[in-house]
Amino acid sequence: MCSNAAKWSGLVLAVIAFAGFSTAMAQRAATDIVRERQQEMKTMAAAAKNIDAMFKGASPYDAKAFKAAAETVRTYSGERLARLFAGTVAAEGSKASVNIEAERPAFDKLAAELGAYAAALSIAADRNPDVLAPGMRMPGGDAKMGGPLAKRKTAAPDPMSMPAEHAFHTMLQVCTSCHAKFRAKD
Repeated sequence: MCSNAAKWSGLVLAVIAFAGFSTAMAQRAATDIVRERQQEMKTMAAAAKNIDAMFKGASPYDAKAFKAAAETVRTYSGERLARLFAGTVAAEGSKASVNIEAERPAFDKLAAELGAYAAALSIAADRNPDVLAPGMRMPGGDAKMGGPLAKRKTAAPDPMSMPAEHAFHTMLQVCTSCHAKFRAKD
């Protein structure tokens, strides 16, 4: 009898230890994905700042650097961004809202739009290897965008049909819209 009780208690202890180990591993995985998401967001923000500095004239235009920054945003957006927020998104240290889970199609659409605008910027760099050409700029008085809190149109404009500067500002508007809708409020 003691032998069976010892076996059962040993089995119960093993199951409890495994459950604790599994929970710890799941928490570690969630922490790792949060860190990965945050690092990729910081990388995209730095790339956008590089492009912005070129448009503002704070940095000289460099087509290779412009393209690299656009490709960074393109790489970290779209399906990759959507995958990073798949499953349960709310985790310790995360600023992601549970709204992502509830509104997955809207989140995925914004992630894809981000990539489309970044791709248009990359192509603009290829087409303008020497200078930030006037065709890359928004025409004077082009106030179609609105501010960062302006309502977005339901149908996204074609990024390839607009000047690179407009595509860039619209890309930033996608970021702002996504953060407004899917970032947890402090």
